[in-house]
Amino acid sequence: MQLLANALIAGSLAALIAGGLALVYGTLGVFNLALGQMVLIGGYVTWWLHQSLGLPLTVSIIGGLVTGSLVSWLTFELFINPFYKRHRFLPLVTTISLSMILDAVILLLFEERPLSILPGAKHMLEIAGVRIGQEHIILILLTILLLAIFAYVLHSTPFGRKIRAVVQNDHAAMSLGIRAFAMHRLIFILSGVLAACGGIFIGIDHSLTPVLGFPLTIKAYAAVIAGGKGNFWGAIVCAYLIALLEQLAIGIHWFGAFYIPAGYQQTVALLVIIIFLLFRPDGIFGSSSRAA
Repeated sequence: MQLLANALIAGSLAALIAGGLALVYGTLGVFNLALGQMVLIGGYVTWWLHQSLGLPLTVSIIGGLVTGSLVSWLTFELFINPFYKRHRFLPLVTTISLSMILDAVILLLFEERPLSILPGAKHMLEIAGVRIGQEHIILILLTILLLAIFAYVLHSTPFGRKIRAVVQNDHAAMSLGIRAFAMHRLIFILSGVLAACGGIFIGIDHSLTPVLGFPLTIKAYAAVIAGGKGNFWGAIVCAYLIALLEQLAIGIHWFGAFYIPAGYQQTVALLVIIIFLLFRPDGIFGSSSRAA
């Protein structure tokens, strides 16, 4: 049960990041390889506002989300928009460059030491033999609430129908009077806000370090590929499944002889990517398409 609780915590973080990434891929058909760094920016800004400036936590979180949306908007305007219409793979190069720039900026401003938004021991509870922090419960509930609000907006509002129309076919959406390009920009910014939420989650859950950027990106892509590229809910479900596989990989006494070291936990996402690309490239919830 403890492994399931740990997977729920880790999966909630991954779901926030992978959900936004799936929307971006479904709309623009591009991958943002600076995603992990955008996650860290949201967390670090929140830490700086709360710990260095002494602002209330709520105000600091809002500041982190606003910064995440601004960085995402600038990323779209400077590193995505001039290139993705020419060729879908060009943003891979530009966002790799951006990730290296952001890595350098984060190291310059915050150094390599771990930083926690809420330092100190967590307020632990024991429920049915499972130890879990009060902060973890709040983070999980807030993640579920955020995803539920997003689900309502996406499926039950006119704005959500416009988003789904652009995701399915932006040319057809434009023929109905929907401003597809403006929706592209907005969806990319929303993905940045979700990424910033993930960074704040990390900073509250344990601590932020500059080396987390790449593993976070890989885990998000693994969820998107496993769920079906562009499938928002498939990515979220697979984010939780991958988190569960990671916990089982290091938490089980294999064959009664050994434990897998925790350092190998990150390889689970890489294995998921390789296996799905080899045997089911359309993902669990994707559908195969034929091309002439």
